[in-house]
Amino acid sequence: FELNQNYPNPFNPSTVISYQISKSSNVKLKIYDTLGQKVKTLVDIFETAGKHSITWNGMNDFNYHVGSGIYFYSLLTDKIYLQKKMMLIR
Repeated sequence: FELNQNYPNPFNPSTVISYQISKSSNVKLKIYDTLGQKVKTLVDIFETAGKHSITWNGMNDFNYHVGSGIYFYSLLTDKIYLQKKMMLIR
């Protein structure tokens, strides 16, 4: 399992997050703010093994732009939890 650093980082207006899973699994990829509050759910599906990527446009679950700052993105599968940090500059 692998969670790559987003690119570009810092970013504006969008960034790409890529990850690799070794076997098919339920996958959740979520964005959190520095207070630990969920900002956006990017992925919440069953995915096949392999490389995957998704673009985050800096918007929350309600389609509002979030402010500049540090955000965390986490990958959760049936067996692992990985997390990385990124920075949005408006």
